Amino acid sequence: MLSPSSLSQLFWGPGWKKNGTLSKVLRERVQSAVWLRQSGKAKQILLSGENRWIYYDEPLGMKKTALEMGVNSEKILIDHDGFRSLATCLNARDQFGATEAILITQSFHLPRVLFLARSIGIHAVGVAATHENHRLDDVLWWELREIPATLRAIFDVLSLRASKPRGRA
Repeated sequence: MLSPSSLSQLFWGPGWKKNGTLSKVLRERVQSAVWLRQSGKAKQILLSGENRWIYYDEPLGMKKTALEMGVNSEKILIDHDGFRSLATCLNARDQFGATEAILITQSFHLPRVLFLARSIGIHAVGVAATHENHRLDDVLWWELREIPATLRAIFDVLSLRASKPRGRA
């Protein structure tokens, strides 16, 4: 369980390279989370992502990288059920007790995850992970992907609100 203002969330593991190493985008997120942790801005890091099968475990890969960068393992929390951005936010709130969080992701992803976290009651601020040079087709894909992903996020939040009990019938 986390104290309310102690969480630095490294959100959403965006995959692996075919050789089993972290993607450049994922490495950037880990580096930014480690920097926040080492600079005293956050006491803990929650690593969230998928673990589709035995050889694909994003949070474990992120943890390994954070440990290599000097983060104490006691300061790292793992969420293996971060299959979507909303799931990560809900898990942070419901399983780890997060009421406040620093969300770390790339600038193209940040508005959507801030919307999701704030919509479910997490007081969230965002930090854009440092960008290295990326291929133009990757950048275009990420930006375009955010359009349907944001629409889905809005739908998800509205669905969550609609499913809450509204008192006696």
